[in-house]
Amino acid sequence: MELVAGPSSLEIAYKISNILKADLIEVEQKFFPDSESYIRIKKSVKNEDVVIIQGMHPPQDTHIIQTFLLIDTLLDLGASSVELVSPYLAYTRQDKRFLDGEAVSFKTLLKILHKLGLKKTYTVNIHCPWIIQESPTPIIDLRGEKPLAAHIKEHRFSKPVVISVGKKGLDMAKMVAEQLGVEYASAQSERDRVTGQVKVELDGLPGIEAIVVDDIISTGGTMVELIKLLKRRGFKKIYATCIHALLVGNAVERIFNAGADRIIASDTVPNRFTEYTVAGIISEELKKKYG
Repeated sequence: MELVAGPSSLEIAYKISNILKADLIEVEQKFFPDSESYIRIKKSVKNEDVVIIQGMHPPQDTHIIQTFLLIDTLLDLGASSVELVSPYLAYTRQDKRFLDGEAVSFKTLLKILHKLGLKKTYTVNIHCPWIIQESPTPIIDLRGEKPLAAHIKEHRFSKPVVISVGKKGLDMAKMVAEQLGVEYASAQSERDRVTGQVKVELDGLPGIEAIVVDDIISTGGTMVELIKLLKRRGFKKIYATCIHALLVGNAVERIFNAGADRIIASDTVPNRFTEYTVAGIISEELKKKYG
């Protein structure tokens, strides 16, 4: 197996390389004057099984085009197979047609990856796990709850409650809570499809310390409303945690203004609140196939 460090995920690529004790092929990447992407593979990959490490976090369109170029170039250069480790997969929010005429963009992305010849995709906490079975190429969805919980254990909590939003969020809260040996609960949210306004409701829940978990913090709208609700309920210590920290616009300011004491995120997306890594769970999965 040869590991290729995509331009978007150099830091986590080096972590995975160190864990696996595998050499890492670097990519020459630059932009032409009109902002088009340039990609060059700096080592022969002929007859090799290649794994690209390249996230699709913002700027998504740039990172996706780089991914397409990497896959196509590696196969054109004679690689036996190409797999993709994309810690954050883009366009997973639009996995179905909510309004007439909408593009189902995630299905389009999967079709293109398949047509290029990609053999398999590894990702972490995919936003729409129900669509995996519809993918034309296999998707391995790794879960970041275990390393998140392991990191939270290092903080001083007496008896926190783990809280998330929605049915999928309930599964996430349960996984983290079980690792910590504490109680968990799920709030219900409703988003206006036109205005984007979020409304959050939570049944009566006693507690002083809360760990709010989510797969993605983007604009922070849902997280902010839940934190405000918890503050009104008397919670004194609130950690806002996630796997993927996109933190668009003034999300950070809004989360802290709502009453959060800390933001904790993984390294799937480069960000200043990264406190734990998912390189270990990715490496473990790659070892199953490549040893």
